[in-house]
This record gives sequence, structure tokens and C-alpha cells, in this order.
Amino acid sequence: MKLIIDLIFISFASASSQNKPLEKEIFSNYDKTKKPANKEDGLVHVNVSLSVENIIELDIKQGVLASNLILGIKWRDTNLKWDESTYGKSLINVELGNIWYPNIQICNSVLGRFRMDPTMAVTINSAGYIHLYINEIFKSYCRINVEKYPFDEHECDILVCFAHVMHMEETINGFEYTIECKSKLKQWNFKFEEIDIGRTNTTAVGLKVHGKRRLNSATVTKIIPPIMLTFLIFSVHLLPADSGEKISLAITVFLTNIVFLSETEKILGYNSEEPSAYLIYLLILTFVSGCSTVGSVIICKVHAHQTGSNNNSTPEFAKETNRSRNSVGVSEISDEHNMKIKAKTAYKKHFLTSQKLDKIFLSIIVIFLIFFIIIALSAINTDKDEESSQ
Repeated sequence: MKLIIDLIFISFASASSQNKPLEKEIFSNYDKTKKPANKEDGLVHVNVSLSVENIIELDIKQGVLASNLILGIKWRDTNLKWDESTYGKSLINVELGNIWYPNIQICNSVLGRFRMDPTMAVTINSAGYIHLYINEIFKSYCRINVEKYPFDEHECDILVCFAHVMHMEETINGFEYTIECKSKLKQWNFKFEEIDIGRTNTTAVGLKVHGKRRLNSATVTKIIPPIMLTFLIFSVHLLPADSGEKISLAITVFLTNIVFLSETEKILGYNSEEPSAYLIYLLILTFVSGCSTVGSVIICKVHAHQTGSNNNSTPEFAKETNRSRNSVGVSEISDEHNMKIKAKTAYKKHFLTSQKLDKIFLSIIVIFLIFFIIIALSAINTDKDEESSQ
């Protein structure tokens, strides 16, 4: 092992010693502050390549895409060319800090401009073409849209550009990209397309990344809770008022809605271009659950009042029946007939019973939620039609 390391060290030392006469020759009168502009148009023509090695993370809360990229830059410096037959060398490696290089940046980087390492190695061929490769993890901003969450799709741009003060002297002559993406993100499908932007202050090329959420078990777990919470709100008004658990069930469902709403809001964040129909539904569901809780209190209060008044009227009805029996000696009204009269009297006395109030509240909730779902679906279909027309 030591012998192999020694041989590698010797080979590198030998190559470096062989390059010294060539480097001394081409760098003798070289000025790295002088821009190697083309004589015809006065511009430095730069070729850019971009290789997407891995998509590390798509954070919809922060609106950020983290990706491992290899950024390749190629340009020509005629001050660094040599005669290959004279020196027997077609390529040499030098440090970036020893030559002039273009001010290439990732335009929409979260971390701002990155500084190139002056000790980074670049390759120069005998014709003066220089190749530079940067392997870094970049974070770029995304256009987040959670309107259709959990079936959402987002767009992220990876833009390579010059600073605005440089674009009059430098131009991107060509752009190539390769996708070797080995993303381990199980919840996203990624698609890539090339973009080419020419602006007044910036010349940029790059990729547009489409991240669409996959339909899997995680998606199902996001759909089930609001459905079950909806049925639980319905069940509050299907539970009889005399069960003793109506109000406690309503309060429990209301608190569950509040917790689920707040947690979902934390997950989605505040960077979306459009409001989330999912989040709006949870907000409406929480409001409806709160109204249902108040309604349950009113229904139980009405039920308790009606039950108390019915119990208070029973002794008087019993006295009248006993008088009838005592005066005649035989009961003139059967027990069954007495119960019918009592029920008819109670119905006339209480026009709105707890059962009727439960039906009214349940009907209002169902109509309201169905109305919202229809509006939300029509809005989503309208957006789809607009996208397809474009």
C-alpha cells in the first residue's frame, strides 16, 4: 500500500515538473485581470453544462429545493494557448486563482452568491479552452402551490447567470444538461425541462424542475382525517340529547379540529401562490364544529327544559284522573288514552323539540359542506382548463 502511494506521489511530482516550463512560458506575460474577449464582438463566450446528481429535499414550508449539482463552465482564453508539438502537452491543470474566470452564479440561490475557491483545479487545453467543474449542494427558491394539496405540484428554477454588470461583456453561448438524479425522496416525482431567459439585466440559462407529489400511503393518511372529522361532526347531532355525552363529544371533535388545523398550517407554511383548498376546508370544518358545539349546548338545554316541564305537569294530570275515578267510581279514561292525551299536550306545548333541532343543525351542516366542496371542485377544474389552454 505504501509503495502504491509513493508511486502516485512520484507520478504527480513528475507531471508537475514537466508542466513547469510550459506554465512558465504561458504565464510569463499573462494578466489575469484582462478579460479574454473575442476580437469580433468584444464578448467572452461561455458554455455552461449542468448535471443534476441528486434531489436532496423539496421543502414546501420554506419554498426551497436542495439539490446536488455539477456545474460545468467552458470558455476560451487566447492568452493561454500554446503549440502542442513544441511542448508535447495537450492539457495542463492549474489553480483557478491564477487565471481570469467568468462570474458565474446560481441566480436564485437561497444562500446568495457563492465564492469560487481560488485553489480549485481547472483544465486548459492547447487551444486555450478552459474547463471548470463545480460540485456543490445548492439551495434554490421554488414557486410553491398547495392549492391541490395533497395532490400538489411545485416548480423550482435552477438558473445559471452572470451578474447584471457583466452581461454586456459576457454571454452564455451554449447550454447542456444531464439528469443523473438518484433522489431518495419517496413522496415526489420530478420532471426537468430546459429554460432560456434573456432579460435586460441578466443573461441566464438553466432548468425548470417540476415536483409532483406521488399517490401513496402517505397521501391517503392526509385524506382520511378530514373525512372522519366530518362524519364525527354529523354523529354529534345523531346522538340523542338524553345520552349525557352529546356536549362532551362535540367539544372533543371541536378541539381535534383545532389541533389538526394548526398542525396542517405548520406543514404547508405561508409561501404558496394560491390558498390551499384542503386548509380552507379544515378551517370551515373547525368553524362548523364550533357552531355544532354551541348548537349541542342549546339542544341539551332545550331538552332539559322540556323534560323538566313535562315532569312538573304529570302530578296535575294524575290528580284530574283520580278525581274522575273517585266521582264515578270507575275509570272513565284508560291508561292508553291518558298517555295519548299527555303526548298530544306535550307536543302542542313544545313546538321545537331537541330531535327537531338536531335535524335542523345536521341539515344545515350537510348543505353547507356540500356547497363548499362543489365550489372548490369547480375552481380547481377552472384552473386546469386555463393551464391546458395555455
